[in-house]
Amino acid sequence: MEIKNSRNWVKFSQEQAFLGTCSLTLLAFAVRYLLHPYIEPFAVFHFFIVGCLLIQYLYGYKFSAFAILISIGLGNYFFVAPYGTFDQVSHKDLIVSLNFAVVTGVAVAFMESLRRSVYARELMLKVMASRHKISLHRENDRIYYAKKTNEAWAILEELLTDFDRIILIKFGESDYKLEPLLYKLATCFQIQNSTEKWPQAFAPEDMPVLTAHLDGDASPTQDQVTFSVGFCQAPNLFERHDVCVERFSFMGKSLSVLKLA
Repeated sequence: MEIKNSRNWVKFSQEQAFLGTCSLTLLAFAVRYLLHPYIEPFAVFHFFIVGCLLIQYLYGYKFSAFAILISIGLGNYFFVAPYGTFDQVSHKDLIVSLNFAVVTGVAVAFMESLRRSVYARELMLKVMASRHKISLHRENDRIYYAKKTNEAWAILEELLTDFDRIILIKFGESDYKLEPLLYKLATCFQIQNSTEKWPQAFAPEDMPVLTAHLDGDASPTQDQVTFSVGFCQAPNLFERHDVCVERFSFMGKSLSVLKLA
């Protein structure tokens, strides 16, 4: 992955960088000026070198190059004899100034390259961390949907395995699917009858218990127990069978399966 914006590692605005450059250059000048009576005529640009490198570290090579130019002027004017003038600039003074500019410029170039490399590496680590986080989310989603798929398949397998024992299926709040076994047990309830009239296939006195189990209103201890209901064979004639209700969560809805015990 190629990092093309690694030159934008500076965290300061142009105004902040300019003010910081001026402040650090003046600080280097002030320290050298205070020590001038003790170290003249030596170390003309030593403190400016430190200031320029610090500016490079904080604000980049452009402001450091500006600081180098300012430092050459300040150093030659205040700390190279004769002091306070640019007259009588000797060959030695030019060599000293050129040496400062070259050495500091090379150091600034290396620091700029290192800073860009550090920024590129930090940016790469952030990108890798972000991708890793995305991959973890995707893996969690995959596990979630795989679990949902397994649960759905387990429910379908349960329905297919016990298909001959299933009487009716309630999906959601009011969607009832009547199975062939219901018509076999409740012979008075015909296929042409409306699905909404399914309670007519059962004894009226058993409907409260049956609907409580289908709706999940029965207590957990009673939800899987076997209970008896009467199936209508003829008017006022019921044949009783033991049944049970199994409840699942399928596609975000409740699924109740009434089958023979």
